Amino acid sequence: METTISPQDVRKLAISFLAQEGLNREFVENASLKPDDAEILVQFLPEQYRGKILEVGTFVGVSSVVLGLCFPDSEIICVDPGLPTGLMNGLCVRKFEIPDYPETMLSFVKAALVHVGVRDRFKIYQGFFSCCFPDPGDRQKVIDYGVNLDDYATIGPEVCETHGPFNAVFLDADHHTEAVLSDLLLLSSYVATDGVIILHDMGEDFWGQQVREGVARFLNVHPEFSLEQRGDLGKLQRS
Repeated sequence: METTISPQDVRKLAISFLAQEGLNREFVENASLKPDDAEILVQFLPEQYRGKILEVGTFVGVSSVVLGLCFPDSEIICVDPGLPTGLMNGLCVRKFEIPDYPETMLSFVKAALVHVGVRDRFKIYQGFFSCCFPDPGDRQKVIDYGVNLDDYATIGPEVCETHGPFNAVFLDADHHTEAVLSDLLLLSSYVATDGVIILHDMGEDFWGQQVREGVARFLNVHPEFSLEQRGDLGKLQRS
């Protein structure tokens, strides 16, 4: 089902499928790429960045489908802890009246990729990337939900050693400043010299402030990188 339809239409396709699978549409849209985000993501990744792409943080697969359908020649590696989908509702600022959704987020990612016919180009790894809920408030919410974090490994270093360097990275995982900084510090060693790191949710809201502070701290340590922001997405690459 690989196609040349627009990134915004690919996004709609993914959200419609996930809604058919039983997920609340507003809940999915709230924590996924917005229409303009999907367009900017593709604009940020011209041909030279599309060979091998790492996606860190998938939620339920909207961005994964955009990457898979818009970049039909790319090899894409995904890392996500695969937590219960309903848990995300407790971690988001905006809350929804929705069922519990005990299925893992990765189960929806895989189903969506199969549905659009690109599953074979994805390698999907379950685990945390560089850190596991450094924010104590979020960590307690996860524990209270009933998740045993001892069951989840931190696998980013191993995945990067196995598959890096990457032409591009799409980072959309834990948005807390400490987590963003931790992820970027690891990624800086595995993004290709001429590669790019794309970050989601760099707007003016609470999460945008957290992400932007993490990026600022990273740039203090790695001044060889420069930042370009377009809408709610940011692009880091070596100057």
